[in-house]
Amino acid sequence: MPSPCTLMRFWIMIEDTVTENPVKAIDHLLTFVRDLDEAARFYDRLGFTLTPESRIDAMGIVNRLILFPDASEGSANFIELMSVFDTDRLPPAMAALLSGDEGIKSMVLSLGDVEGARAHFVELGCPFGPPMHVRREWKLSATESVWPEFDVLLPVDDVVTFNGCRYYNVELYRLPAWTTHRNGARAFDRVDCAAADPQTAASRLANVLGTTATGGTVAHRDMTIDIRRDGAAATWPIRIAGYRVTGLNENYLAQALSTHRDIGQVNQVTAFGQTIELSSQAPRAS
Repeated sequence: MPSPCTLMRFWIMIEDTVTENPVKAIDHLLTFVRDLDEAARFYDRLGFTLTPESRIDAMGIVNRLILFPDASEGSANFIELMSVFDTDRLPPAMAALLSGDEGIKSMVLSLGDVEGARAHFVELGCPFGPPMHVRREWKLSATESVWPEFDVLLPVDDVVTFNGCRYYNVELYRLPAWTTHRNGARAFDRVDCAAADPQTAASRLANVLGTTATGGTVAHRDMTIDIRRDGAAATWPIRIAGYRVTGLNENYLAQALSTHRDIGQVNQVTAFGQTIELSSQAPRAS
């Protein structure tokens, strides 16, 4: 007969399996920009490398990514710049998202089991529809392409607007040619939000992410979501105001910010409806 210790270990293993968090990481931030070329030039001037322009023809959208090398296992870490080239093809969820003011429109989560995650979110009251399967082209050169492939849950509104994805070839998001930046950037490790009631918003967000909140701060693996108080109406979704990028070279940072720094703000730039903190601090380990 198994000993009590053996039985206890068995039940702990069962419990861990049943309660496994479907959210692997805060993967990326989807930023709506009207002029993708202008946005790309802005990030390039700050020393960031961008992926080639890539279209999802069926959805009428086009994007470029700022990919970072320090990502959690099985996930990516990046900022997505997205624009619209054909409004008639936009799915309803994306039409609502990619309109109005520029800025960060969705927090995108990396998921292990997309159907299991969808069931988890629906149980929490987040009305996700079935996932879409997407395969898109990234051109490496005039004669060579790679094809990122993923399942995606289209965005819904809750405490924040968020959605999720499950990668089939996440290694493409870690190619050194795209994750190496002239400014030395290594990761984005903090998301900045604003709400009328930060503590209530943080509590709900922690519930969605399967983690805990301390005051207005939510921590999930190597990412922090800081929610500050503002004078906005007490409604959800709360505003995703910006993010921090870490690991930058101080000398390059000083030169890049000499023409872009906000007045009165150290190492911050505001553009395309978002505020970006550029830090020489080393990223936190996963």
